Amino acid sequence: MVKTVKAAPHSKESEMMVLGCMLTSVNSLNIAADSLDETDFYFTEHQILFQTLKNAYKQDKPADVHLVCEELKRQNKLDAIGGAAYMTTLAQYAGTSAYIEEYCEIVKSKAVLRRMIQAAQVVEKNALEEPPDVQQALDEAQGLFFSISQNANPGAGVLISDLLSGTKSTTQMPYLKELQDRQEDFRLRGPDESKITGIPTHYLDLDKLINGLGNSNLMIMAGRPAMGKTALAINIAENVCFKNGMPVGIFSLEMTAEQLLHRIICSQAEVESDKIRTGNLSGAEFQRIVASIGHMQKHTMVIDDQPGLKITDLRARARRMKECYGIRLLIIDYLQLISGSGNSRTLESRQVEISEISRMLKTLARELNIPVICASQLSRKVEDRAGHRPMMSDLRESGSIEQDADIVVFLLRREYYDPNDKPGMAEVIVGKNRHGAVGSVNMAFVKELVQFRNYTPIQLENSLDSFVNL
Repeated sequence: MVKTVKAAPHSKESEMMVLGCMLTSVNSLNIAADSLDETDFYFTEHQILFQTLKNAYKQDKPADVHLVCEELKRQNKLDAIGGAAYMTTLAQYAGTSAYIEEYCEIVKSKAVLRRMIQAAQVVEKNALEEPPDVQQALDEAQGLFFSISQNANPGAGVLISDLLSGTKSTTQMPYLKELQDRQEDFRLRGPDESKITGIPTHYLDLDKLINGLGNSNLMIMAGRPAMGKTALAINIAENVCFKNGMPVGIFSLEMTAEQLLHRIICSQAEVESDKIRTGNLSGAEFQRIVASIGHMQKHTMVIDDQPGLKITDLRARARRMKECYGIRLLIIDYLQLISGSGNSRTLESRQVEISEISRMLKTLARELNIPVICASQLSRKVEDRAGHRPMMSDLRESGSIEQDADIVVFLLRREYYDPNDKPGMAEVIVGKNRHGAVGSVNMAFVKELVQFRNYTPIQLENSLDSFVNL
């Protein structure tokens, strides 16, 4: 009888699917590069190819069959993976990239089984040598399998004692020491310095109410069309980027990058949009634009204006923004223009799809550990209500938006309904604040510049006069 030799657990087809999807889809490249390691692949040629693809991902370079072939040729490794013909086969072999997570899971599980076999062989070898300290050998065996378990299931929880001692905290500092430093820092701040702990938006009343923009928080900014959702979100992005000096990422699914840039320049230079479009500028206005552009070029603001993004693609692009530019704030304009992942589970109704999107946006905020501001439309029920004051139930197409969001902000400009009702003024209503108080704050709104400003009664009375004198 012919004795068959068992091979270590592996799935060549799954490895080929993962590599093929990485070669043909940017989203798959991001997901696989994040979730897998070179040692998770069984075949040497697959390890070489994956490492090359992962390096391209880390360096934010495109990776298709031709470019990866050229890189492998430069490293003298093209023949080792089977040449360009094998790479072409992988690209043709790839299935749908919508299931890239499932393919990666199969590859990962086979790698865990191989590590278990290797650990068992080490334990067997040590036991056969009859070590003098049996308890130490048993401890080493348990340690081997425990390390495999930890790598396979990284999210096994954390003890509060480890958090309090600082060994597992994000700051790596004991909690009491961190609290003392925070207390001392608060005392040393001058009367003009901000007392908030989050990222300041520079809208003073709003910052006091929500304590700034907290990391890993999802803020939904909701309002009816033409209320100024995009304007306020972009104004906050401008303040965080140009005043705080922090990199900001923007996903604009409704407007192009050029249109958005036009708005930002109008706001920063305080020059009317029509004047910039027609070129009807005075010398002082032109100089303000030159100064504003010079200041803006010193900071990092990334705009992605790809329309019709799926939530999975948006998350992948956001991860790349975080890795390449270190963004500290993400703006998304707006929720209802995002498509679902496309799985059959989410095709039941648009409401289920919106629920999936809002849940994944909250997960994205936690994963990147930055605040995410997402604009959202309100339903038409606001139009029929006396006073037109928005409520949580007005969030369009899904009640899960209010469940997933940490902060829900509504915008109301009464002059939209009645030109004589508080012109030049906007009300920002905080309807939900998971980590603080709710309430409303007033802001001044300069329609000609599409710009929100801090509100004072004097500013409101003279808002039109001050704009004329710009």
